[in-house]
Amino acid sequence: MQSFRNALKFFCLALLSFVFVAACYNSEPTVSPPIPDNGKLVTHALGETVVPLNPQRVVVLTSNALDNSLALGIKPVGSSFSGFAQRDGYGNFPAYLQDKTEGITNVGHADSPSLEKILALKPDLILGSKQTHQAISKQLSQIAPTVLTEYPSEKNLFLHGEALGKIQQAEKLRQELDNRFQEFQQQMGEKLATTEVSVLRFRPYRVRLYMNESFAGYVLDRAGLQRPTAQDQNKSYQAISIEAISAMDGDVIFYFQDNPENSQSTKIMQHPLWSQLEAVKKDRVYEISFDTWFLGNGILATNKAIDDLFQYLIKI
Repeated sequence: MQSFRNALKFFCLALLSFVFVAACYNSEPTVSPPIPDNGKLVTHALGETVVPLNPQRVVVLTSNALDNSLALGIKPVGSSFSGFAQRDGYGNFPAYLQDKTEGITNVGHADSPSLEKILALKPDLILGSKQTHQAISKQLSQIAPTVLTEYPSEKNLFLHGEALGKIQQAEKLRQELDNRFQEFQQQMGEKLATTEVSVLRFRPYRVRLYMNESFAGYVLDRAGLQRPTAQDQNKSYQAISIEAISAMDGDVIFYFQDNPENSQSTKIMQHPLWSQLEAVKKDRVYEISFDTWFLGNGILATNKAIDDLFQYLIKI
């Protein structure tokens, strides 16, 4: 019996030691979940969260949330950045937001933001996405009330507006956007139903066609434009080989590049088949901004994309 007691005592001590060591090596911020004294309940991708009525220190963890927050008149205290390492300007916020992001603390890549940096900013609201941040949602919610969107989605503007206490501003921005799309459609006239727009992305080692479920696809659909058969598919993108150059064609070709210094564009555009494309023959190939058409995904990026539609398509 005495030996059993000793064994049991040893086991308990070992278990307590293991728990203590594990706690010491836990690098996550350990704070009590904040509950706003005067707040509102917001329903989002992971349930319901009480957020401040008028948050003052917002951290955003997607380019979409950064874009929408700035459009709604809220300058976050911190933001993540997005994109792959080969991107021109990697580590920075989207170029089209450059004049609006001075003073915003960079908390790291959207896929792995620094919890320590976020905690140090003492936010009262965090905006992220379910797709990217569901795995760390518990840690984020211990720092501040956290609202996650279904990303990407056209509805994000309204969810961000609700969380930020700017729902009327969101409705106004949406109405202005609708008006711009309508104006574009009116100016295009009969050409709208007959103009197929191809969207390409030249990466370092491959080419992608961007389809209906991408941000580019959303913009073109809202504008009422047509897509080439090869790109009129309900998915975000498809990688293709150089032998499939014919799938890149359209009445107009829009393309963007991760980095012009390291891109498949030169190789593709020097290929004999490229010169046989109808858009190439008619000189209707236009480079558009990677940051606007790929990284942004918000209301400001959408308006920038509409600018491109007016610039390049009205004249054809």
